[in-house]
Amino acid sequence: PEEFVYGEEDFVLQAAGWGDPDSAPSRFDRVLLAGWSDRMERGLFRYRLGPLPTRVLPGPVRLVAQLNEQRSAERRPPQPVHSLRDPFDPGAFNFTRLRPAELLFRLRRTGGPGPPPDPLLVAINASPLERGHVLLLPEPARRLPQVLTAPALRGALEAALLSAHPGFRVGFNGLGGGASVNHLHLHGLYLGGPLPLEEAPAEPLGPRLGLLRAGPAPAFLFFAPGPAALEPLSRAVCRAAEHLAGAGLAYNVLATRGDPPAGPGAGGGRGLRVLLWARR
Repeated sequence: PEEFVYGEEDFVLQAAGWGDPDSAPSRFDRVLLAGWSDRMERGLFRYRLGPLPTRVLPGPVRLVAQLNEQRSAERRPPQPVHSLRDPFDPGAFNFTRLRPAELLFRLRRTGGPGPPPDPLLVAINASPLERGHVLLLPEPARRLPQVLTAPALRGALEAALLSAHPGFRVGFNGLGGGASVNHLHLHGLYLGGPLPLEEAPAEPLGPRLGLLRAGPAPAFLFFAPGPAALEPLSRAVCRAAEHLAGAGLAYNVLATRGDPPAGPGAGGGRGLRVLLWARR
């Protein structure tokens, strides 16, 4: 695939507002969405994604409910999980089997801050949840199992900063936490509205770390005010995730633009919130 080469000057430190989220797409947004739409027109997805019935459920958590019947019926069946430490299985479906046309581009950074993360392949998710739903893949030939690594997370967080859309989010589902393929991957997708998790205040646990209770389940909240903080944050998130896995707990990760852990108006600008949930 073609390379998408970027530098620190390509990071969008302040995304567009929710009043007009598509007003000024970044170079990353334009390339990703154009490639994604092209593959949709060429029939490379398992189904054609149209407008989806969506509403915010009443209640303090304000859960977003969306009906996507085609994904439920036509997605590839998830692989069975026997252990949180399941090794990569070359006999099962994995991302070395993607068709070349499913690959959009390869992300590669040059210059600072710090050493660049490992390149990530950006591929379509053939069973999309939303428009622009892509997979962020460390080199598939390395055949890494679905265990989050700091280099992969850092590369995905940099991708989040390349988007000017306030609803571009990055997520990770671990084994036992909703992962359907045991081959290291993260998700990126555009969501059409704000989430309470972007601004809800968290109980302080340490510098740029809090416990967020304002959600469907408590989450550890890590915060990066800018690109220079992504490397130590990625290491901290992965250390915490490894601790959870060692205790027999699956986990999920979500990265979104948002306020510092103390919430809006507490001083400091917006950055990236990274939430880590433990699963039983």
